[in-house]
Amino acid sequence: MKKWLMIALLALSPFSWAQVTDLSSLQTELAKSATVRGDFTQLRHLEMFEQPLSSQGKFTLNKAQGLLWQQTTPFPVQLVLTQDKLRQTFAGQAPQIITAKENPMAFYFSHVFLAVFHGDTEALQEQFDLNLAINEGQWTLRLTPKQAPLNSVFESITLTGKQDIDGLILQEIRGDKTEILFTNQTHQPESLSDAEQAQFSF
Repeated sequence: MKKWLMIALLALSPFSWAQVTDLSSLQTELAKSATVRGDFTQLRHLEMFEQPLSSQGKFTLNKAQGLLWQQTTPFPVQLVLTQDKLRQTFAGQAPQIITAKENPMAFYFSHVFLAVFHGDTEALQEQFDLNLAINEGQWTLRLTPKQAPLNSVFESITLTGKQDIDGLILQEIRGDKTEILFTNQTHQPESLSDAEQAQFSF
């Protein structure tokens, strides 16, 4: 459950590399657009398997409502995350709804990573050592957890991109790694469709 939250939440804020010169300007860009949509390919590298486990789908992140994460391959899974609720639906099964009151640790992770999307530098620096590098139009932001519980799970979290975020790597302490590649990102329309809005009503 926690990994779904962390993977999904880290995924997905718009950047404009031409305007990014330092950490402050990068955080400003993170907070700009109300909505971003796109496709994702997730590769889960597990030490027990030679080949990564692959999945694909679509995502919608809205600053006011939350995150809609729709896996389509190899089987359908839908995750909807708001500030205080999480709904997860597997194909052919009834939705599972979890609240912040029921699972405060899961929502601790969600609130930490929402700070990334809102450009809350102060909150990020409380949880991570931040290192930003910019090279020939591509930026790389490496987050190194400073304290529990994050530093007991992750060695580092690395985001890369140009105009938008293009890649995310979650390197775990135990050696497993999750890599997510993002494509076809768009910020228009900024408002949610009726169908998207309905997904957040639960």
